[in-house]
Amino acid sequence: MGGLLDERELMRLVKRASEIFESEPQVLEVEGECIIVGDVHGDKESVVKALELSGQVRTSIFLGDYVDRGPHQLESISMLLSAKVENPSKLVLLRGNHESRSINLYYGFYDVVLSRYSQALYELFVEAFSNMPVCTLLNGKILCLHGGIAEGLESVEQLRVLPKGDDDPTNPIYVQVLWNDPDESVESFAPSYRGPGIRFFGASVLENFLRKNGLTTLVRAHEPQPEGFRLMFRNKLLSLFSCRYYGIRPAAALLKEGDIKILSLE
Repeated sequence: MGGLLDERELMRLVKRASEIFESEPQVLEVEGECIIVGDVHGDKESVVKALELSGQVRTSIFLGDYVDRGPHQLESISMLLSAKVENPSKLVLLRGNHESRSINLYYGFYDVVLSRYSQALYELFVEAFSNMPVCTLLNGKILCLHGGIAEGLESVEQLRVLPKGDDDPTNPIYVQVLWNDPDESVESFAPSYRGPGIRFFGASVLENFLRKNGLTTLVRAHEPQPEGFRLMFRNKLLSLFSCRYYGIRPAAALLKEGDIKILSLE
């Protein structure tokens, strides 16, 4: 599992995946039991384990950041795109902040692709990344996305109309949904160390958003956690991280009959 394709085969795979992503709405609505996976960053072992676990549930949701940093970036993204093309409704691949051209240029995926293939293939990856949906609404109650609640985001409806096709999103809400982090010391919003226009958000921000939209929980990724997960804000927020290369225990979550169970990807 996970052997690399030749360039023409890989181009066909990425093009087909991009077409599927383009056809999907920005907010994918999913029902039933599911497995949710955080950042994998080229961790092929976590991808293999997560895809094996996916056979036990109706849907698997990956929260973004498939590439950059890790040693098996191409193998990991190829496996995920193959699984997506094989059964589009079974696998949800959301966009993370590393599914962007400028981040790939700095953190490694661009160089990895060009060391084995070509600029033309990389451009296809960029197009596919730009078409990925931004979030999933699970059972009408749980919102799954990569980063966090954006300043100015009041309704799920605002997420539905975010533009697709940008190599590097510029819409402020889109950027913050990919980049923002929760912080228990923040009352509402505060500037983030991650850069201009990015925010920390506090418990009141999350609770207000959940209440206004009839939701119970936010599940997100984006931050390494020692045990692979962290519950915050009176258990209304779950952070997941699934890449072992940060010196952590990679984890995923099983959502079944309204309960959340943490699964090891070791």
